[in-house]
Formats: sequence, C-alpha cells, structure tokens
Amino acid sequence: MIASGTRQELVANYKRLGGEPPAWAWKYKPSVPFIGDAYRPVDGLLIYASAENLAWMNRKDVPARFEDERVWDRYRAVYDEAGRTGSSFFPDVGIQPVTDGGLFAAGLFVARKLRVATGDRPREFLETLAVTNWCKFSVKAENNADYVADTEKLAASLPYVVAELVVLKPKVTLLPKAVWQQSLLQAAMRGASPCTHFVPVPQFNTTVVNCHLDSFTENGLRLRRELAGSVLAEWMRNLYGFHEEHAWRYLAFLDEALRGFQ
Repeated sequence: MIASGTRQELVANYKRLGGEPPAWAWKYKPSVPFIGDAYRPVDGLLIYASAENLAWMNRKDVPARFEDERVWDRYRAVYDEAGRTGSSFFPDVGIQPVTDGGLFAAGLFVARKLRVATGDRPREFLETLAVTNWCKFSVKAENNADYVADTEKLAASLPYVVAELVVLKPKVTLLPKAVWQQSLLQAAMRGASPCTHFVPVPQFNTTVVNCHLDSFTENGLRLRRELAGSVLAEWMRNLYGFHEEHAWRYLAFLDEALRGFQ
C-alpha cells in the first residue's frame, strides 16, 4: 500500500535526522504526519496545525505510544486506538485543531475549491489527507506554550518539515501564517516541494474566529447561506467549542485567500 510505504519511508528519514528533542522540549521523538491510506503524492492535501500540546502529561500518565516505536507515528496510533471507532463526529488524531473540526472543515473547503480528491464523511476524508503539526517538538512547561513565531525554536523542526515535504509532495498545503511569514522557512519549504500551493492561514481557534476575523462577518454569513444543506454546512454545525456563525468567518477568509490560486 502506498501510504504504508510512505509512512515507513518518513519514519526512516526522521530516524536518520536523529529525532533528539532540544533541551527546552519534552523528551519525545517527533512524529511523522498522519498519512491517510488514500493519500497520493502530487495530488494530495497536507494540513499543518502549529505545535503539539503535551502539557497534559503533567497531570496524566504517559500513554504507551510515547514509550515504544509508535512514538514515531503517534498520530496514526491515536486514530487506530480511539479515532477510528470513536463516537465523535470528527476523528481523533491527537491534533486538537483537527479533532475539534476547525482545520478539518477548512481542509474540506480548500479541497473543494482547488479540486483535490475528498470524501464526504469525516473519516473517509481523513484517509485522503496528510495531517500533522509544523512544530515537531513541544515546549516542556506547566501549561501549553505556543512558539509558532519563535524562529530559533522553529529551526529545530525545519529538517523534519523538509523531509516530509520531499516525500509527500502535496498539491496543496495549509500551514500557519506565522511560519510562512518567515522568509528562510518559506524558501526551504518551496525548495522541498516546488509544485505545492502553500496557503498560509491563521490558527483556527475561538479567539481568531470571534475577534480577529470580525471583518469577514458579512462574507461568512453569505457563504453560510450559499452552502446551506451541503456536506460542509453539516460539518460546520458539528464543530466542537465554536460559535457556528462566527466560524464561517474563517472560511470567508480562506475564500478570499484562495482567489490567487484559482
């Protein structure tokens, strides 16, 4: 199977890079992306969240997947353990902005706009994607610490990002805007996958959709009316923790951002 071979190739590449966490990070090796069984290089969609939050380890036991070989492919391990058969509308892959539906719905919107192969059901769609965090290490702190604008810390992840882009060769990639704005990182990603359409986006969280994107309210409501009754509209109603009307602002932002790619 293509995806299985791709995962094995990426794990081998990660191991060659060493996988040793920086002194400021939790001790765990970086994970390769979740790669869907139907993902196809050149034609696929890659979605990047920002950074893995491991602060919950201060309060809970460390799962076995962090202590054995599955650590290198732990997003697939989370899905196999809980997300594949879970009762939640969106599948759990251990990446919160995907599991709560935000980046998942954004991915469907982008895939439909740019004619990337998709499925109509969340788990079917997931198997066409590659999904991961751009930041491969997690800051060791009492609470979650986001470093998506910290160039020095981001540099530790860049070799792994380049390695996965070379192998995955996505048609379209969603990634954090704060990363893309850094010229050296942007150049490295373009060099690793020169035919990819990179779409920089803000984080899909409540602060962004409720406050930072309020200028997209009118266009968001327009999209909501136009897409009423669609698969995407159903997904938007099932977002976890979001005011649904406000969440459409994010799709309105994407709609504007994608005009140059069509």
